[in-house]
Amino acid sequence: MDPVTLIATATASYQAIKKGFALGKEVTSMSKDIGKLMGAIGQIKEGHEKAKGRRFGSVEEEALHTYAAKKKAEKMEAELRNFLVANYGFNAWRDVLKVQGDLRKERQAKKRKRERLIEAVMEWTLVSVIIAILIGLGIFIIVSIRG
Repeated sequence: MDPVTLIATATASYQAIKKGFALGKEVTSMSKDIGKLMGAIGQIKEGHEKAKGRRFGSVEEEALHTYAAKKKAEKMEAELRNFLVANYGFNAWRDVLKVQGDLRKERQAKKRKRERLIEAVMEWTLVSVIIAILIGLGIFIIVSIRG
């Protein structure tokens, strides 16, 4: 996603979280919004790192966009961290980071599993095609000899 869309997602989630906290909601009831915010922040940071490594296009303009998005995301993350620490203690932020890390590991494992499955399907497809070609070639040779 582009930085503007990611910032819009992060901002919407952040505003929902702030409103929830203002209304006295518990952190657990806002886990979906917190998850969206943290996901958007992660994508913004990842996008900024990718943009830094690009060699083509308007590097300066893209770097400025991704840098501004990254800084805004970091600010929202810091405010969320400060709120959680102030209201629930430092362990609350550690818990959020632990859950975030666990989810990231789970997603990476699913992605690797999906990639292995695709690779296996491609290998079996290639083997099947080779076998079909060999069978066809064998039949052609047999028909040519008899024919």
